[in-house]
Amino acid sequence: MNIETPATLGHNSGAMADSLRDDLTEKHASTRARAAELLAAAERVPATIDSDDLAGKVGDFIKQITACTKAADAARVAEKEPHLAAGRVVDGFFRAIIDPLDTAKKNIERRLTTYLREKAEAERRERERIAAEERAKAEAARRAAEEAERKAQDEKSLQSAIEAEAARKQAEADAETARKASEAKAAELSRSRGDYGSVASLRTYWDFADLDRAALDLETLRAHIPTDALEKAVRSFIKAGGRELRGVRIFQNTQAAVR
Repeated sequence: MNIETPATLGHNSGAMADSLRDDLTEKHASTRARAAELLAAAERVPATIDSDDLAGKVGDFIKQITACTKAADAARVAEKEPHLAAGRVVDGFFRAIIDPLDTAKKNIERRLTTYLREKAEAERRERERIAAEERAKAEAARRAAEEAERKAQDEKSLQSAIEAEAARKQAEADAETARKASEAKAAELSRSRGDYGSVASLRTYWDFADLDRAALDLETLRAHIPTDALEKAVRSFIKAGGRELRGVRIFQNTQAAVR
């Protein structure tokens, strides 16, 4: 029996990518050739610009590079737009399926969270009640053991004292077990299983609310703010007219610009 090897996942997409690359290479051969010429010429530009004449020539050359770059980027945008449009169609098609499902899921999860919280609280109260009862039993057993020990004068009463001491130890062990059970995590207290293998429970995590931008302690958050966010904030400060800021040097800079 002849069994063909099935195409692996991504086989067609890989072939499409290769075909697209070949098509672009052929279609924009002149742009690639021009870029190669400019790159080769760039290698011949002197390391040091030492005259107005040379500066003018370098400026003209930079302008040629800019023109080639703009042409290539315009071609890129034009070539990519049909794919972006197709991507938007695909995204829109599946978002119409996914978004309502996500909304329904979140709504139902809120209801489930309410139930699991109530279940966990009820279970905790019950375990605390049992723990209190076990503590009371342990205390009663301790008093009984002490009383039996005081009365232990003959073999019979000695045996009673031994039994009372054993009962005390067991009662204390039961009380400790009940105490630990009452301190169980929310996940254990709320756990619920479905007929098809799902397991629902509360996940405990730290959260926040009521963020006050003016009162927020930025100094404490300093180590948790990424550098790129700080740089963005500094540039925004400079753009707004800020010229002095502790922790950074703000200065006027210059850079060659060819028009």
